[in-house]
Amino acid sequence: MVVTGGSQGGALSIITAGLDARVKGLAAYYPALSDTTGYLKNRAGGWPHMFRQDGAGSHRTEDKIGVLGYYDVVNFARRVKVPGLYSWGFNDETCPPTSMYPSYNVIAAPKQLLLALETGHNTVPEQVERVNRWLENFLKSGKAEY
Repeated sequence: MVVTGGSQGGALSIITAGLDARVKGLAAYYPALSDTTGYLKNRAGGWPHMFRQDGAGSHRTEDKIGVLGYYDVVNFARRVKVPGLYSWGFNDETCPPTSMYPSYNVIAAPKQLLLALETGHNTVPEQVERVNRWLENFLKSGKAEY
């Protein structure tokens, strides 16, 4: 079984791969819910941007910060043991690249990043084709070919 998705689906793909041993590979587009507390460390944090300074300051409570840590994709990414292909846009303002790298960087399994420099929180046909080809090859051979 492989899992794939974008945004919240990308987050759920990583979470599922980290928790369910039946998953043998994954492809995640611009995963949300990653590095959600990044704003507290002076970098663009992940969606849903609860800890931004611009009006979201009321969320900066110890309880909310502590609880959200349980749902941050970076914690599940550490558990991923299967090959994966990850893709996001360099200009994504919904899930900024700075929020996705912390999750990607802690994955010790075989992985590749397909960075789409010209896109935001969307995909272009070339991305979709490359990810679909990777998934098809993986499902046929059981091997990750980057």
